[in-house]
Amino acid sequence: MVAEAWLVKMSTNLKHALLLESSSKKPSPKQTIGILSFEVANIMSKTVHLHRSLSDAELSKLKSEVFLSQGVTKLVSSDENHLLDLAVSEKLDDLSRVASVVSRLGKKCNEPALQGFEHVYEDIVNGVIDFRKLGFLVKDMESMVKKMERFVNATCNLYCEMEVMNELEQAVVKLQRSGQHQGSVKAFEQKLMWQRQDVKSLRDASLWNQTYDKVVEMLARTVCTIYGRIETVFGGLGLRGTEEFTRAADFGFPCGTNPGRMFMECLPMNNSVSRSYDDEEEDARITFPRTTRSSKFGSKSRLTQHASASTIGGSALSLHYANVVIVVEKLLKYPHLIGEEARDDLYQMLPTSLKTSLKANLRSYLKNISIYDAPLAHDWKETIDGILSWLAPLAHNMIRWQSERNFEQHNQIVKRTNVLLLQTLYFADREKTEAAICKLLVGLNYICHYEQQQNALLDCASSFDYEDCFEWQSQCQAAYLD
Repeated sequence: MVAEAWLVKMSTNLKHALLLESSSKKPSPKQTIGILSFEVANIMSKTVHLHRSLSDAELSKLKSEVFLSQGVTKLVSSDENHLLDLAVSEKLDDLSRVASVVSRLGKKCNEPALQGFEHVYEDIVNGVIDFRKLGFLVKDMESMVKKMERFVNATCNLYCEMEVMNELEQAVVKLQRSGQHQGSVKAFEQKLMWQRQDVKSLRDASLWNQTYDKVVEMLARTVCTIYGRIETVFGGLGLRGTEEFTRAADFGFPCGTNPGRMFMECLPMNNSVSRSYDDEEEDARITFPRTTRSSKFGSKSRLTQHASASTIGGSALSLHYANVVIVVEKLLKYPHLIGEEARDDLYQMLPTSLKTSLKANLRSYLKNISIYDAPLAHDWKETIDGILSWLAPLAHNMIRWQSERNFEQHNQIVKRTNVLLLQTLYFADREKTEAAICKLLVGLNYICHYEQQQNALLDCASSFDYEDCFEWQSQCQAAYLD
């Protein structure tokens, strides 16, 4: 009975293709985004970036470059299936964060369908609703993305112009209080009036004066469409194991303005309702076994669960080790300028396990060295450069990845990159990473001592003989090992 009434209700001609509006009651005034426009612009920017990251070019780059990069294969994994799991988990985590914000904003909407978006998204993720049979998915995603980008850019401009307006308002108040010449006050008041007009115009063009219903509908449709893209591309790869990514042309949905396919069909009033549509329609697209859906796309799929205790991220040392690698990289550029204080600071940055390993390596390596020579210093320089060529990008990516998330927490619109967490030190094997860092430190120690030896030989050549210099160098080495 419920299903029959539901179908009758959805079969009527609607004013809007995607939202069901009741004509039996007077609609309440719709709220506008207002001050939350900057937070919405941030989440909209993230949504656009997520869509761009799923393009054919980016997916091809992911497989041909990222998965095969030296740092990833050495420290993270060389198993493509495991790397795919990491990639899809991060994409879904990012999308889930967007969906949570959309759900929160949906509570301020007038449309019941938008108010209950969290139930819709949960059913899609859990496989209760087949995303291929949803009629509210975006048909022309590029047009939608361009529209969202215009909103984001206008909102960014609004933020800047509002700051200018605030500065002008403060300047006018100060001039009025200071009793400045009336002409100066009038000039600033005129500037302020023009600035307010610019701000008013930008509020109309940006998200500020848009209604929650309009913006949340746009984001909700986009979120579900992006989810379909993720499942189609990564789900297909995980099942087929082919060497080619699904092309965008193969990614199609039965979209359109058919009133029989409404956003509200996804509301969990009756699960049988959502499954009853278009049973007779032939579906030639990729199908996903329920086991794969639940294991890869279910609610338990979380990125951090892939970081075991044997990884850097699982040990909560990813940012710390990234900073160590970056410091070593900087010190290596000017080894002749490294003093005792700089080396001590670097040593204090190391965790206990790495300190112990470093001491053992230094003792075993330096006990047979009587003098630091140029050829060996050159060999060490090449060795360190080789390690940094694949280790440093992971460290820099770690800092970049975390910085973007920090800006997001403050609702700041940032210039985003396509750096995935698998391209950082987060999933790197801790034992292998510590061995690489330890080798860097041993090599840096040798190069620094070689530079100090050369400087000491030049400085003391006029004051005492070579044997005294050698004795001084041996004492320094013994003190360092202790």
